[in-house]
Amino acid sequence: MGNSPNSMRNSAVNNTMQQKIARLDLRLDPDIKNLAVRASALVGSKNLSDFVVQAIREKASRAIEEAEVVRLNSEAFAAFKATCESPETVNEALSAAMHRRHKRKLDSAFYRRAEQEASRS
Repeated sequence: MGNSPNSMRNSAVNNTMQQKIARLDLRLDPDIKNLAVRASALVGSKNLSDFVVQAIREKASRAIEEAEVVRLNSEAFAAFKATCESPETVNEALSAAMHRRHKRKLDSAFYRRAEQEASRS
């Protein structure tokens, strides 16, 4: 009964409808709207909303990728890899920074509470 084709189809429709509950209201220049309507028709979108959603998805994905992905050519990647595989020795400034971080960690209430909980286990 719960796994019949009709119940599964109804479930899929309900899930799709539940996923599309967020709204985005825009005020824009009529020329921009006309441009979007024209482009939507040219690419064969079902409607303007579908075109706008797709455009947002593509632009947002591209913006996120550009912000989060680092691209290197072969030469730069080889230099990066070599640096990672043969780190410099710890100098005084790095040693002092590591000591300060360790002291802050020991002084933090969160760290002390975590240590206490770990010792009880």
